[in-house]
Amino acid sequence: MTEILLTLENLTKRFPGVLALDHVSMDVRRGEVHAVIGENGAGKSTLMRILAGAEIPNEGRIVLDGKEAHFRNPLDAQRAGVGIVYQELSVFTNLSVAENIFANRQPTAVGSMVQRAKMRAEACKLMDLFELDYEADLVLRNLNMGDRQMVEILRAVSLNPKLLILDEPTSSLTIAESEHLFQLVERLKGRGISVMYVSHQLDEVLRLGDRITVLRDGAYVGTVDRGQATKDQLVEMMVGRAVDLYKDYGIHTEDPEVKLRVQGLRRTGAFEDVSFDLHKGEILGFAGLVGSGRTDVAQTLFGLAHITAGEVELLGKPYVPRTARDAIARGLAYVPEDRKTVGLFLDMMLCDNLIVPQLYRFTKAGMLDDRSGRELTEKYIGDVGIVCRSPRQKAMTLSGGNQQKLLLAMWLALEPQVLIVDEPTRGIDVSAKVEIHDLLRRLADAGMSIMLISSELPEVLTMSDRVAVMREGRLEGILPRKDATQQRIMAIASGVAAGGH
Repeated sequence: MTEILLTLENLTKRFPGVLALDHVSMDVRRGEVHAVIGENGAGKSTLMRILAGAEIPNEGRIVLDGKEAHFRNPLDAQRAGVGIVYQELSVFTNLSVAENIFANRQPTAVGSMVQRAKMRAEACKLMDLFELDYEADLVLRNLNMGDRQMVEILRAVSLNPKLLILDEPTSSLTIAESEHLFQLVERLKGRGISVMYVSHQLDEVLRLGDRITVLRDGAYVGTVDRGQATKDQLVEMMVGRAVDLYKDYGIHTEDPEVKLRVQGLRRTGAFEDVSFDLHKGEILGFAGLVGSGRTDVAQTLFGLAHITAGEVELLGKPYVPRTARDAIARGLAYVPEDRKTVGLFLDMMLCDNLIVPQLYRFTKAGMLDDRSGRELTEKYIGDVGIVCRSPRQKAMTLSGGNQQKLLLAMWLALEPQVLIVDEPTRGIDVSAKVEIHDLLRRLADAGMSIMLISSELPEVLTMSDRVAVMREGRLEGILPRKDATQQRIMAIASGVAAGGH
């Protein structure tokens, strides 16, 4: 029988008015990747915070490496061999890689002088172990988000953990960065470190997890071996019912009216010779590898960057995108891919977020018309299905799915005729994803024209009437839905096959 590293018995955690964990029992084997999944509110974060010493359970036992553990704070958990990397990174961008790895515990000599040579050497050993090829002296602000996350993981690994918890580790990573992370997880497993991997991404879970535990409403639902698990089974365990995650919305008849026409569009250094038509009521999906130029095209059409050459018609009239305000005035809206850094004002109320793109409409003589803003927010809370206590609730207190709905509502409140949505369901749970898919399809059925950018091919194929495939800054082809498959899209995106129109 495989040795058990961690056993949880009837872990229970109550907050005022909320039972966050309800007698959860499970175990983690030594040297396995144990995935933990569940919708927002399932109890995943509470469980991880208990294991990391950030919360103390009301009931239950934790047995780690054969000994009962009582974590009063994060230092207790760390000393016992538990490391955690939270979704929100805590690195210091003004310090070097080595300084981040050994933050607050730098090797010192007599007189408390930091032994920098020793610190760099130890950092290099860790980096070599996991095949990271940048310098230990490199300042972190010069690294991309994926490499910064690797540094945070190395910080946890440098403490020689028995158990490493990774909380939504790919939520802000590109495909290439995520692939690097997956390889790192496999190396951690090969060194005998147990990994608890928390994620909304079922493809990742089914790839990495040796076993998969499902939580729902704070309670344990079950644990399945990877080889016996299917995506549909996991979704049903998470939601409590069968859910058609990638339903067939049917084939939609193409409306002859063109809402957005792009001819020979070029932006030096980003993309060139991009041409397409977006019809009334159509969802035109944009697929391609990271760096293919999809987001660059979207941002340029919204006036966030200037075009070098080409022509654009919007609603039948010539359109030169100079600023976002110009785009909004002409009936075009853009939902960015990162709701937390460029999408929402998380420390502001829902009602304030919702009116930001059209603040001028709610200002009279320099004073904000608060009542009208609340009324508009209440309307879109209902229309979009945002679960919240009040329009005056802060955006940061919403779940990821409801934050994404709020971001959509901000731009839908402008009543655009053309909507660009970039990664509309990244980092949200299954139910919210289905709700947003249904919402976008309803908008298209009502006549809105939608340009949908997604790195998730099943989403592109489910939602799109046609699929535009980009590669290295060029639009290689546009496929009718009936001809589009994951294999064909990837072949075009990687240059193996030619596109079509």
